[in-house]
Amino acid sequence: MTNYVGGDQYNQYGAHSIGRIEHHGAADPARAYHDLLLAVRTLRAQVSPADRELVDEQLGVLSAGPDQDRGTLRRALSTVAGVAMVVGQVGAPVIQAVRQVTAALGM
Repeated sequence: MTNYVGGDQYNQYGAHSIGRIEHHGAADPARAYHDLLLAVRTLRAQVSPADRELVDEQLGVLSAGPDQDRGTLRRALSTVAGVAMVVGQVGAPVIQAVRQVTAALGM
């Protein structure tokens, strides 16, 4: 059963279990981008040398900021998200940060 209260959606499972689903708008682009850079730098320290080299290449692109060619930025985001996905749980913050940046920038 799904209920809506004050704009929030609640799903009820069974007699007593209720799960809240929050809907957030796009993040502030500057904040989302800042969080992305922090997450990628943190990931960099936790991956193999081969992955670190790939992350370093993309960090060079990402460090140029969000106001660059969208295709170049999207490729860099896709590459770091790919590395993050391959390394597992340690990469989860990067994947989340990439999602927030793409939403905030309307990509």
